[in-house]
Amino acid sequence: MAIPSKFKVFTNRLFGNFKNTETVEATRQALEKEYDEFNDFQNSDELKRYLELEEWVKSGEHKRVKAELSRLTFKNSEEQKTEKEFKKLSKSKSVKKFLKNNGPETPEVKRYLDLKKTVESDEFKKRKSYLLSKNKFEQSEAYTKLKEYNELKQSDRIKWYFSLLKDSKKFDEFRRWRLEFYDDFDSNNIDSQKWLTKFFWGDALLNKNYSFSNDLQNYTDKNFEIENSILRIVTRKETSEGIAWDKKFGFVPKNFHYTSGVINTGHVLRLKEGKVEAKVRVSCNPGVTHAFYLVGNTVLPEIDVFIKTDSNPSSLAGAYFTPKGNGKISKSISKIGGVKCNQEFYILGLEWNKNSIVWSINGTPYKVEKNTTPDIPMYLVLASSVNSKVDDSSLPAHFEIDWVRCYLPQQL
Repeated sequence: MAIPSKFKVFTNRLFGNFKNTETVEATRQALEKEYDEFNDFQNSDELKRYLELEEWVKSGEHKRVKAELSRLTFKNSEEQKTEKEFKKLSKSKSVKKFLKNNGPETPEVKRYLDLKKTVESDEFKKRKSYLLSKNKFEQSEAYTKLKEYNELKQSDRIKWYFSLLKDSKKFDEFRRWRLEFYDDFDSNNIDSQKWLTKFFWGDALLNKNYSFSNDLQNYTDKNFEIENSILRIVTRKETSEGIAWDKKFGFVPKNFHYTSGVINTGHVLRLKEGKVEAKVRVSCNPGVTHAFYLVGNTVLPEIDVFIKTDSNPSSLAGAYFTPKGNGKISKSISKIGGVKCNQEFYILGLEWNKNSIVWSINGTPYKVEKNTTPDIPMYLVLASSVNSKVDDSSLPAHFEIDWVRCYLPQQL
């Protein structure tokens, strides 16, 4: 995993040097398509034939054939000897008498007749013409193979393939990662094989959802919408009854004045290292928090791919929360500006291994931290919540998710 310098990520964060989302996605899709075509061509009959011919050319067989054919002439050939014998016999007295119908068929005549049949045959004429020709190599199978090789070598596809072999790093990003999990939300409902629509422990212990004691929203299964392959987590102003987790009293009933939604992969996907990305857009409502984070079986550590806690439409934040060991929480939060998070979609990403964690937006890193909690299997959570006073007139609030993808590292 390439770790950018802290100065680099600081300047990215400070000046908002982020590429356009549509451009980034189009570039990725084009590169991925080219990578697929590269792999397909690598197994094609065309490339296989070219490599076979290349080995044949390297062997020098065509040069040997050309040299051999250059020494092949009509002069002193068996064909010339046959023709000379035939002409000589045609001048003999016995053959002349025989041809005038007043001579016997002597052995000499029989030989003449045999030779006549030979030299007048199409096969002999063709062979003589070939031996007399100046382009015998051009008539050979070796020339045909050499011509085929040169044509393939000049083909656009072969040139393209070998140019990519020279540009060995072009597809490294695809070679580094194996797609382990994805959802493009192209069905009418949330895929239960991929997502729980409640917190993992709520599903495991209660078979129902819960919120936390400081939350003002109740999580329900009704706060989701899918339209045009985009999942919306909707936060609404509405009263409902639910359950809240209280550190002192455990799970307790609670009346809520807002509702929202949460999804997670705790039942199907947990990673100790890898790369996760989501293409998202969020409403910027005071009091409403949107977050995409990773967490394990305990509350901490938590890695926020992004968290949006304020109403400023031009900022987002990445965060890392870890236990200090004395009951306190260590926090590392980095804000980025220069975005339009309520107008445009952004690709928010996180790449991590046992040593480091790198946050990115549209492929550009903006935060780097040492991983102080390695080897903890973590799953994905995407949620919206209400934690403080809300301007009810600004609701409903939306957390829109176009797609989510998770990758595992693989050896290059």
